[in-house]
Amino acid sequence: MRKEKTMRILYIAFDNPAVDTILGGMNDETLAGLPAFYYPFKMLLEKGNTIDMLLVSDLNHEVVESEHFKKDNFIQLRPIPGKMGTLIFPFYLARETRKLLKSRHYDFVYGMAEGSHMGVRAAAKMGIPCALRQFGTQEMANVLEPMKKGLRRWLKSLKDYTYITLSMISKKSFLLATNDGSRADELYDILGVKRKKFDFYFWRSAVMIPKEQPIVNLDTSGNYPDEYDSLSLSMVGRIADVKRQDRAAKILGEVHKRGVKMHLYLIGDVSSQEMLDATKKVIEEYGIEDYVHFVGGQPQSVCRRYARNSLATLLVSEWNRVNIFYEVMGEGSVVLTNNNHSIDEFIEDNENCIVYDTEAEAAERLVALMEDKEKIEKIRANAHKTAIDKFMTLERRFGMEAQLVMDTAEGKDTKAYPDII
Repeated sequence: MRKEKTMRILYIAFDNPAVDTILGGMNDETLAGLPAFYYPFKMLLEKGNTIDMLLVSDLNHEVVESEHFKKDNFIQLRPIPGKMGTLIFPFYLARETRKLLKSRHYDFVYGMAEGSHMGVRAAAKMGIPCALRQFGTQEMANVLEPMKKGLRRWLKSLKDYTYITLSMISKKSFLLATNDGSRADELYDILGVKRKKFDFYFWRSAVMIPKEQPIVNLDTSGNYPDEYDSLSLSMVGRIADVKRQDRAAKILGEVHKRGVKMHLYLIGDVSSQEMLDATKKVIEEYGIEDYVHFVGGQPQSVCRRYARNSLATLLVSEWNRVNIFYEVMGEGSVVLTNNNHSIDEFIEDNENCIVYDTEAEAAERLVALMEDKEKIEKIRANAHKTAIDKFMTLERRFGMEAQLVMDTAEGKDTKAYPDII
């Protein structure tokens, strides 16, 4: 069997939790977010490839060397301050990328998110295989869709979503978007763009799923999150407008109105002051200040423990087909989800989760569930089984992405890769 060629790859990235883990020594247990960045990166390294990271950041980063990633693999590019710097920076990124491509002779360039567009474009102009990894574009699709087709829609797209728009039409080997409600596939129809210059992949994400359902002692109480507590609820995710932590607080308030003093733990960094303020307003209205706990961002392993050992994990967002859903179901948690139909293909009310229409209904069902150990055990077991049967594993999904990068870099036929998963 012919040994697979190893290659040198350039990642272009911006600060995010996956970067922190990579630069911090590549310990999986410290990963606090963006597994879709981290795991393909790790798998490419484990296949013997060399990866350099060009990181755009104004933070002072240190590199804890790991087996495959050393200080020499890290290149930092600091943003240019001021309004003029914002205009100039894309061209600065392109220039610095070209310098690296000439001096280090990369086989492939992978841009993480649309801000890396000019670097990927520089690689394409030099004839180097390259691709862009696209993440959330739901807001852009939601804003543009109601507008009348034509010049006004295009101008709005270019003005407010410049690099997403440019990345949709510029030359590259492929663009890979996440099929989790990002609406990246619909954007092409909304803008009337034909994908002629690259392959487009729209793939679901994946999670680590325990082969066996995690054991939880439902008879314990009071040592949460290390042990199960029937008076604890969890919600995992950054505090943001689309996540709607205010709804979670309202559910807790409705539970308290029914005489049950549950606690709510909100695990995630604050990315929207408006949502934080809205959540605190609900907390004040219900008088539950002592029962809502802002935990902040945590490693994925800690987030899973909060979910696994709570009575229920709340999914109250505008769209729930996100990594958190896959992860908490995989833990065998009780998922309490609003009825927005974003995960209908995976869930069945009262079988592997609980579905509600109003916050008052959610509270009623939580209070009833608290004393129904048999139902809790059934839902937890079915949730884990659903994850095993229907979700994509880390190995399959991110291994496929790593192989796509290698095959593309080598110029192999990639027609066998599915367009949509």
